[in-house]
Amino acid sequence: MLMLALALAAPTAFSEIHQRDIACVVEVAVLAESQKRGVAAGGNVQASGKRWAGLVGARIVEQSGQPRELVAFAMTEAAKARQTKPSDDAGLAICISQMNMELSAADAANAALPKPVRAQ
Repeated sequence: MLMLALALAAPTAFSEIHQRDIACVVEVAVLAESQKRGVAAGGNVQASGKRWAGLVGARIVEQSGQPRELVAFAMTEAAKARQTKPSDDAGLAICISQMNMELSAADAANAALPKPVRAQ
């Protein structure tokens, strides 16, 4: 009931980009769960996927003005909807590429600056 009230009180809806990002987080989470069970191969996305989900969630909260709980609810609903769809390997590859780019950008933004060099 609280989620419905939050959804109705929300100032803006999620953009197509936000919806795409939520769907990508779900795809990476599905792959991570499959890897955890030993069913899926490929590069391990468990830790990076969890970190990226947090970055995406925070970005959507900031850009949309929606409460964190509503963004989490949207991710949960997207995961439920994903259960009925077949796996899309091409879409997953795009999502993993996006995740890797965004994590690299976040790492670069948080990297320590080099020590200054004195001019002689």
